[in-house]
Amino acid sequence: MTALDWEEVKRLAADFQRAQLSSTSQTLSERNCIEIINKLIELNLLDVIFTTDGKEYITPQYLVKEIKDELYVNGGRINLVELSHTLNVDLSHVSAKAAEVERSTPGCVIIMGQLIDQNYTTHIAQEVNDRLKSHGKITVADLTRTYDLPSDFLQSVVEKNLGKLIDAKQDKSDNRVFYTSAFVEKNKAEMRGVLTAITRPTQVANILQACDIQERDFYFAFESLTEEKQISGVLTAKQGGNSIFIPYVYTKQQNEWVDNFYKQNHYLEYDGLIRLGISEPVMFVRRHFPNVGLIELTTCAVGPHLINLLENSVEETLLTGSYLDTMMMLPSVLTTEDIAKLVELVLKRCKNKSAGNVQILCETVLVTEKFIQELMKPFHEKGIIQQKAEEVVASGQYMQILVERKLNKGGGGRDDHHEDTKAERREERRRKAATGKGGGGTQGRETKTKSVKKKHFEKKGGGRGDHEDSEGRLELFTVDEVEAELGKQLAEETEDLVKELAEQVTPLLNRVAAEEAARVFERSAATGAEARRKHHSQLQEFVDMKLIEIRLCEKGLKHFPSNGELQAKLGTHLVKSVGGDVANALFGFIGREMCSRSVDWEATSIEARAKVLTEISPDQGREHLTKLHKVLTSQAPTVDEFMATVEQAFAVADLIVKKPDKKKEK
Repeated sequence: MTALDWEEVKRLAADFQRAQLSSTSQTLSERNCIEIINKLIELNLLDVIFTTDGKEYITPQYLVKEIKDELYVNGGRINLVELSHTLNVDLSHVSAKAAEVERSTPGCVIIMGQLIDQNYTTHIAQEVNDRLKSHGKITVADLTRTYDLPSDFLQSVVEKNLGKLIDAKQDKSDNRVFYTSAFVEKNKAEMRGVLTAITRPTQVANILQACDIQERDFYFAFESLTEEKQISGVLTAKQGGNSIFIPYVYTKQQNEWVDNFYKQNHYLEYDGLIRLGISEPVMFVRRHFPNVGLIELTTCAVGPHLINLLENSVEETLLTGSYLDTMMMLPSVLTTEDIAKLVELVLKRCKNKSAGNVQILCETVLVTEKFIQELMKPFHEKGIIQQKAEEVVASGQYMQILVERKLNKGGGGRDDHHEDTKAERREERRRKAATGKGGGGTQGRETKTKSVKKKHFEKKGGGRGDHEDSEGRLELFTVDEVEAELGKQLAEETEDLVKELAEQVTPLLNRVAAEEAARVFERSAATGAEARRKHHSQLQEFVDMKLIEIRLCEKGLKHFPSNGELQAKLGTHLVKSVGGDVANALFGFIGREMCSRSVDWEATSIEARAKVLTEISPDQGREHLTKLHKVLTSQAPTVDEFMATVEQAFAVADLIVKKPDKKKEK
């Protein structure tokens, strides 16, 4: 718009004003006025704003003036929607002119549809300062709820007025928190008094509840007091209500108790340290005793003094060949695993110092080989081993085992039992050659039995004779028998220890008894061989006489009529009587030599001969003996049938049928 046009507008406005103020004889109607104004607006000669009802016009300058007036009346903050209703002007025109006011007025700003001026922000700063004086601390979140304005705007208002209208400090860890120096000093003084009065570990949550202080304020005051060295204690964590405050006086007493307990007992129990308030006992022990050389176990830490005592006792036990119950000299808090670890450590140290094998019984008792041998002495001195060996040889059980072994060796294949037995013997030799670890126990309470690796004694003697396989199966002693005998020697020991000792001694006794049985058998075999040769010679003479008797009787029978029944009956009687005596003597000899000795083979009969046939094997001549037995048990045996079978039957017993001697028969 040019200057001439603007002058024209002013002139027209003046004319319009004069026209309104002057009274004329002629007036314009409302419609004419509206048309004139519309025409001026179309010609851009007039800039006006319609009200929402369309009945009034206002200029933009007047609208700006009205907005500023309303802003002042409302204390520097007004909502644009409410302002639109108040001025009866469309919201778009109000928003546009409010933006002009924001640009032209310093400190004026539009936020969330609200127009705010500098006076209102100053008022906010003054109110914040008043609240800080009364409460000592304020947060931007509190201001947001109070003023219903964005947190960023309110924080900027507070930050701009810090040190000016607002006498406070901003929290370094959280820039949305502001506090006064008096508030900080008050918290520090309160915390100083409370923490100084505490003499035992206390949770921070309990301190906060007792002092009615916020967690953030507590940690802030604690850090300040710590930097100033006005607190005699530490926190287990820097944040959280589960943190625990531990005063130095308690830590000092705690360390003194630990030192005194260790000096008196030479070990530290982890559970005891936990009850004392130490949350990580293992780390505490490592930190508190860095150069002592403690042995860390599952339940406690053991000092070198106890280890040396145990080592000396073990060395003495190995040298004297006795036994040692380690539980009696170790703390009762140790578990079986702990004792096993200590015993293993001590045995490694003693390995090159003291000779002798050792094994662990009842998980805590160390037993030497010499002590085991001492336990076996009464069995030798009382003749128990000799008696057992003689009984097993006399009963024929030892001979039967040898025969079974010989038969098993003679077989082409090996059954599963033989393979299992061989594997068991190989595993037994491996275990006895190895050195194992011992177990532990608990003192004064019931002990659970666990599988424990043991150091077994090696067998003396490298080779195995033919009789040793049978010895492995020959059990002359039972565990119960050995336990009863050991109970007399160890009357003061527990039943569990005596039982486990019996389990260890029984295999050794069986081995020694089997060796003794082998010697007894060899002696009896030597004397029995001579008796057998004598008996065999007597049997040969007996059967020779009987055969001569049969031949002589046979010749006499030939004088009887051959077509009569008398000759046949006499022949049958001769075979069953004299031939029966020959067969009974033969079967009795075979029964004593080849069959079980539990049967009295002297009382021979038909049933006894049948039993002999069931006892011997086919390769022992059962077929020839069966033929002889059938001839004797038939209805009418003849002398020829008897003589035809007796020669082969004699061969089973290494007997011979001599040819007839004419001179002896005469």
